[in-house]
Amino acid sequence: MERMGKMGRLLALCAGAVLLLAISPVRASVLYQIENADPSGYSGFNCSDVSETRDCWVGNPFTVQAGGETITKVIFFQYSGDATSYAGKLGIYLDNGDATAPQAATLVYQQDFSATVAGMNEFTLTTPVTLAAGDKMIVAIMLPNIGPADFPYVFTGDTTLGRSYWDRDFSIAKGDPVDNPMTIGDLSKAVPTDQALIPGGWNPSANSCNTIVIRAEGVPEPATMSLLTIGGLAALIRRRK
Repeated sequence: MERMGKMGRLLALCAGAVLLLAISPVRASVLYQIENADPSGYSGFNCSDVSETRDCWVGNPFTVQAGGETITKVIFFQYSGDATSYAGKLGIYLDNGDATAPQAATLVYQQDFSATVAGMNEFTLTTPVTLAAGDKMIVAIMLPNIGPADFPYVFTGDTTLGRSYWDRDFSIAKGDPVDNPMTIGDLSKAVPTDQALIPGGWNPSANSCNTIVIRAEGVPEPATMSLLTIGGLAALIRRRK
């Protein structure tokens, strides 16, 4: 059989690119989660100490894995006994410092969402976030004006893979020692869930509440996908010669 001419090889290259992008498995996702329990079996909670309305923030720490560097989705489980629909923000933070001190984390992405439902909520990122394998990140959900009868978040008792963080707005009028409004970019008062937010305050871990059901999905970073595709095309052309 005669070798293909330049035009033939070019057509084969284009066809191969389409084929590889269509069937390539490199889009397989990595699921980030630090709890292994069925969240439907646990109770809901909020960030209040007693009966005050709060802006609430909760987040989970993860280590970015190879093949899951580009975060494309955030998953949040709302307590199945809370039928309220909430609007809020999701945040992704880079936290390469002390894992027990989330206050130093830097917000790298935020996105509004308009409504949640009881059960699992999946939010696709408008702009995927690419980090480096080995980076420490925090994925968080912030909900404003959560009343004393609202229990949107779910804690599990599992601490096998890590521990969650929590934070809220602080107000002297609500019994706090300082005023500090809650914003998605300010984690100056955030602590792990084995600590109370104020001295003598409610401690989630004392009630076997340790990990919050917030997860994320990641896929390979674009550069990795491009290299895999180019390698596949090169192999295809060599085989065709």
